[in-house]
This record gives sequence, C-alpha cells and structure tokens, in this order.
Amino acid sequence: MLYNIKEPILITGPAGFIGSNLLRKCVDEKLNVSVFLRKSSNTWRIEDILDKVQVHNVDLSNTKEVQDKILRIKPRTIFHLAAYGAYEFQDKINIIKNVILDGTMNLISACSITGFDIFVNTGSNSEYGFKKFPMKETDLLTPNSYYAVFKAATSMFCQYESISKKLPIVTIRPFHVYGPYEEKTRFIPTLISSLLIHNQCPRLVAPETARDMVYIDDAIEATFLTAMDH
Repeated sequence: MLYNIKEPILITGPAGFIGSNLLRKCVDEKLNVSVFLRKSSNTWRIEDILDKVQVHNVDLSNTKEVQDKILRIKPRTIFHLAAYGAYEFQDKINIIKNVILDGTMNLISACSITGFDIFVNTGSNSEYGFKKFPMKETDLLTPNSYYAVFKAATSMFCQYESISKKLPIVTIRPFHVYGPYEEKTRFIPTLISSLLIHNQCPRLVAPETARDMVYIDDAIEATFLTAMDH
C-alpha cells in the first residue's frame, strides 16, 4: 500500500469525473471504501468496480438518512465530492443548494458524531470567478454562478466548523482537471475530437484567456496526500 490513509473511507460523488478516478485509485490500493450514491446517479464510469466497494444509496439533503448511514459506516477519512450545478443543464437552484450546501452541512454534522481523522471537501476554481491575473488562494471569492456561490458558501462553512470546533476539515479547489472518464463536452475531449475525428480546428476563446490544467492522476495524488497530512 502506497498511502497511509485511515479506513474506513467514504467517498461522496463517486460517479463524477474526479470522484470515479479517486474511487478507482482506492480500489487499486485495496482500501476499505464505502460510497454514497444518489439513486438517479449515472454510474457508467464505475459500473465495473461497484462490486468491490460498499454502495449506499443516500440523498445528502436528507439529514436522518445521512446520519443513519454514517453511524453504520463510521468513516475515518471522508472524500466529499458530491455536487450538482457544474454543467449548464444543471440549473435548478434549489437542487444546487440542497446537494452542495445542505448536503455538506448534513455530512459534517453526522461525521462529527462518530469522529473522523480527515474530511476533504472539494471546492471549485469557479469560486474565484473571473480574474485578470493569476489566482491565489488568498484572492477574494467572487463566484460567477449559483454553483460557485454555494461552493464558496460551503468552503466558508467548512472553514468555520474546522476553526470553531477544531475539526480536521480541509478544502481543496482543483483547477480544470482533465483525463480519462471526463465529459466529452469539456475542453480537452472537444479539442481531441475536433482534430482527430472531425479533422477541423475547434473554436477557441480569445487568446487573452488563460487556464491552468492539471491531469487527473496528479489531482488524485494531491487529494491522497492532503488526506495523509492530517
């Protein structure tokens, strides 16, 4: 085993791009993993490994449901990636709030009852909004969507809970992750498809726009190291 991460491990949002790659890494490392999945989740990214983990159908906005499952699992390491609203078609503000903010509040509340070693909350680079200069962690948050608003609120909530209650909670904000199992409509898959399949140059944004990209394996490595440091 390459990583000294306290078990059992809980992953929320395992059907998503980053969550699925994180789950695969945990399975490869033969770690004791439970996952929270919505009943409506599309599990195409992880269908082949679900039999290797403990699957719990949970609505994070349901306080009692979350508490009951946490009391049963008693996770020591929590990788919280569940989200809604990152894509344009996910535009229902109530669902965005329920999943991102209410879900996180319920999860931290439940985990605080059983105790834990580390809670890694996954924020978003969109919390910073659009800047005319390279972003720093200390920059003012200026969210540019409802998704970003509730991600920022969640980051602040996690920070407050960590400081006021001395809980081991940390937030990471991945910047434009790319790699296997990514949605085909995102930048890198669109670029590859345009050049290799359609043999045409894709339409790009103005050259003044710059973005940092990080490969999914590096993002997962950083997430694991974050969990180990606490």
